[in-house]
Amino acid sequence: MRSLLFAALALLGCRTAAPTPQSALEALAASPGGHLGGAVSGLGPPVVLNAEDFVYDAKLSPDAKTAAVSRLGPKSFHLALYTLGGQEPQRRGDPAVTPLEWDVDALDFSPDGAHVAAVCRDGALRVYASADGALEGAWLTEEPLVSLAWSPAGDTVAVGSAKGLVTLLSWPALAFLGEVRAHQDEVRGLAWGAGGVLVSAGWDKRLVVLRVDAPAAPPRAARLATGKRNGVVLFRLLLDGRASGQVTVDNRLPGVVVRAALAEAAGISVSQLTDTTQISTGLGTQVARVAKGRRLAFKTLVLDGVDVAVCDACVPPEAQGVLGASLLAAVDIAFDEAAKAALVSAKDGVPVSQVEARELRVERDYTFPAALNDLSIDAAGEVLGVAFSETKAERTREVYEREKRKETEPEREWDCGARVALATGEVLEKRSGHHGVVATAAISPDGKTLATGGWDKTVRLHLPVGQEAWVDDDYGWAVRRVRFSRDGRWLVTAAWTPLNPLGDHQSDPSAVVYEVRYSSADVAAK
Repeated sequence: MRSLLFAALALLGCRTAAPTPQSALEALAASPGGHLGGAVSGLGPPVVLNAEDFVYDAKLSPDAKTAAVSRLGPKSFHLALYTLGGQEPQRRGDPAVTPLEWDVDALDFSPDGAHVAAVCRDGALRVYASADGALEGAWLTEEPLVSLAWSPAGDTVAVGSAKGLVTLLSWPALAFLGEVRAHQDEVRGLAWGAGGVLVSAGWDKRLVVLRVDAPAAPPRAARLATGKRNGVVLFRLLLDGRASGQVTVDNRLPGVVVRAALAEAAGISVSQLTDTTQISTGLGTQVARVAKGRRLAFKTLVLDGVDVAVCDACVPPEAQGVLGASLLAAVDIAFDEAAKAALVSAKDGVPVSQVEARELRVERDYTFPAALNDLSIDAAGEVLGVAFSETKAERTREVYEREKRKETEPEREWDCGARVALATGEVLEKRSGHHGVVATAAISPDGKTLATGGWDKTVRLHLPVGQEAWVDDDYGWAVRRVRFSRDGRWLVTAAWTPLNPLGDHQSDPSAVVYEVRYSSADVAAK
């Protein structure tokens, strides 16, 4: 079935453009890190990576030799890695990421192409080796994650939540650096712009430009999300920079007490501890081993030299640790039940540790007439590709019922892709043609060409004004992602495909790579 599908798609030559001039391809090969620019005329025949699964995102490595695909398998989400460049792509890794109830919404390669980051609605960022899919690190946040962007320097990863929070993490340590609630709804796109700014796009119809600075002094307070389990209020603590756990507060205990599992995860060999202390509990007096001089981190508020007792019987079953009297003498903890948050502040005179941290502040804030569903940026970091829709790209029962009735959405003014100037927020060019939600938009590296995908099951490559768009309508269901490769030579797409439970399970294309073809091209050096 797969070979037949490839053959059928290869017959679409009538919709392909003439190849890019060989001289431009040779110049590109001689300019590592450079990219093509010029007059795009269309796309080459499709190379299908997946025609079986729901695909949520697909990205190409910086050298375009690897494709990463977030696919929904029978029991879990997977990160499928493909080697490109041969006659047919080869899958070389396919690790399971999460159970199927947690969408893996977005992927991004590190600038060197060695790692692939994935964010999920379970609140986790996970990083995998692009060579074989081995898990290299993970970080759990407090909110569902739906977008991410790796910084050009490769030392920072930005993640966006379904509740408007933008968070920075260091790489490779995956340490918390800073955060800001930039939006009042899902952060649907993130991109690093010229001058080191971070750009975020949201369903709240806003495009926010964030300046990232190092704070002048060590942070003395941190705001943490709280939750409740059996009436016990919990928030997250990082122990020794290695293991995080949910902790609660009880000033009846003498100090900080954690479960053995949390201590061991932080690299503390509990059996080797020789200092002990006695702790009174409802079960009687417990003898606890003590780990001296540990580091406690509440996001960027970090306290060093804290003694931590290890005692499972001293910690309520809902928690992994308890903050007792000695720590509460050093910090104030104020709970905001309405916001489900805790503010932890170091008291006057209590020393806090100097740690790597970043302050995110809003530098520019642009509002548009429609929801922003996706965001990409050109190689110079100056022109954005933005997907707009008059109703946000949210899959609701009403949407599904309308699709079942095969109703065609109208072409509305702000169901479109657009080129937007980062410096001013000006819409440089709007490109329409989709019926209904435009879910994704890609800007070419030279900032001149847009590709878009929508719930009308089409991918559109928008040629210069006055020419008809190149359109592929072979997708069986909603298109979720389009992206140019960093050298401008390729376009990768991701879509949901109708599932086929029979035979070899092959269906409509859901992850596809096309060659971008130029009628005239130049090469910009890195």
